Amino acid sequence: MEKLNKYISITISLIIITFSIWFILIDKKEFSENEFRYLEKWPTLTFDSFFEGEYIKNLESYFTDHFPLRDNFVALKTKVYYDLGQRLINNVYIANDNFLINKFDKPQNSDKIIDILNKFQANNKDINIEMIISPTSTSIYSNLLPSDSINYSEKDAIDYYYNNLNINTIDIYNALLEQKENYQLFYKTDHHWTTYGAYFAYKKYCEVNNIECYSIEDFNIELVSNEFLGTTYSKIFWNKDSKDEIYAFNLNNSNFTVEYLNKTTNSLYNNEYLNKKDKYSYFLDNNQPLIKITNNNIKNDNEILIIKDSYANTFIPLLANNYKKIHVIDPRYYNLSISEYIKENNINNVLLLYNINNIDNDLGILNIK
Repeated sequence: MEKLNKYISITISLIIITFSIWFILIDKKEFSENEFRYLEKWPTLTFDSFFEGEYIKNLESYFTDHFPLRDNFVALKTKVYYDLGQRLINNVYIANDNFLINKFDKPQNSDKIIDILNKFQANNKDINIEMIISPTSTSIYSNLLPSDSINYSEKDAIDYYYNNLNINTIDIYNALLEQKENYQLFYKTDHHWTTYGAYFAYKKYCEVNNIECYSIEDFNIELVSNEFLGTTYSKIFWNKDSKDEIYAFNLNNSNFTVEYLNKTTNSLYNNEYLNKKDKYSYFLDNNQPLIKITNNNIKNDNEILIIKDSYANTFIPLLANNYKKIHVIDPRYYNLSISEYIKENNINNVLLLYNINNIDNDLGILNIK
């Protein structure tokens, strides 16, 4: 027995030494394509950060982010927990029909965000400002969740915003709920809605604003990828064989001019992303600070500004068929005054589009002024 304990101790020591040397020698990535986020950097040591515990916390995050074979260990941890009967792992529910669904907790910053948006409305009171807050698969596909799952009501969270905002709101909750059995409205491995989900939000927007809505049959619907594993999958690395399909909706003879800060193109998509992990960035070439989309087939002068998170990236290519020009601002990356942009460009219509699961922690909203 003593000899066995000795061998176990030596083996564990060798594993620790091996991983320590490996950790020191491996290149440290700045960005994780699997998780679509920047990894923790080596923290700066200061007197305050050390004694307030922030330095140690950031140091732990750094080692966790850069640990060798991290993704493999996360997958192993998920498998062990699943075999033990656990269905909520790293705030992700392993649900029925191969859905991975994020847990939704009660928002903590709603009042702060409402105050920011109401001040924005007050600064632009002479223009039409509307807002869409989308639910996620957590509520739309709640029937697929484990029976013991506990989530705060997304509907209640959205209603709280709508009841306290001074801007016009568009409720798409029921429009999505009504179509859940007919179409896959949200990806199984990602937190975004699919192009079908975005379509029914587009349809509701057109109905509210008395705009001609193209029917789903009007579009050429193209399967552009069947290899998508999204950000929710990357939290737990579960069931990599259940990949999502990505579709693009286009009308015949579309003619767009799409201006980014560093290039101009005629496409609302970037095919290069279809060969990368982050395939959702195929829509509108990822998240850009500012995009100007001109529909060269439309003769009127209708313009709109869309202030958004990434949910709008699949919505905007649909709405682009109805407006002469769409200005797109992502306040996470656009640091100038949006109100000044509105005045300088004589914009009379603004749509804010966010999803309820991200809005609470979206730092870009602080830039809406």
